[in-house]
Amino acid sequence: MDKPIAGYGWFIKRIDNALEKEANGNLQALNLTMQQNRALILLAHADEHTLTLKELEERFGAAQSTVAGLISRLEKKGLVEGTTDPADRRVKRVRLTDEGMKLHLTSRQNIIASEERLTSLLSEDEKQMLLVCLRKVYEAVK
Repeated sequence: MDKPIAGYGWFIKRIDNALEKEANGNLQALNLTMQQNRALILLAHADEHTLTLKELEERFGAAQSTVAGLISRLEKKGLVEGTTDPADRRVKRVRLTDEGMKLHLTSRQNIIASEERLTSLLSEDEKQMLLVCLRKVYEAVK
């Protein structure tokens, strides 16, 4: 068997670059950034589509000022709304709006289409095997 020209990392990096380029193009068409989309995803999967600003900070692993700015931009777009917690006025709660949910679902469809294209040359068995292998590789490097 011939020795491969490039190793695993080379292929993984090229796949990542291609997916990121496609995702950025899809998000730009929706007037979103990757981080804004991530916030919509987190809120879409939260109970009642609501998280506190502190919970968002923890999930992003980012400073309060960074997350507050991100949420402020999403509020201006009408995708989230911030309120104070009735039980503790110091706590800001962030809720996904109906418009934010619509945009999240559109973005999700784009992701599904990208993943379908990514695996379009694989059989169903190969898709399952790839997922198993990727999980193992991820476990080894995290």
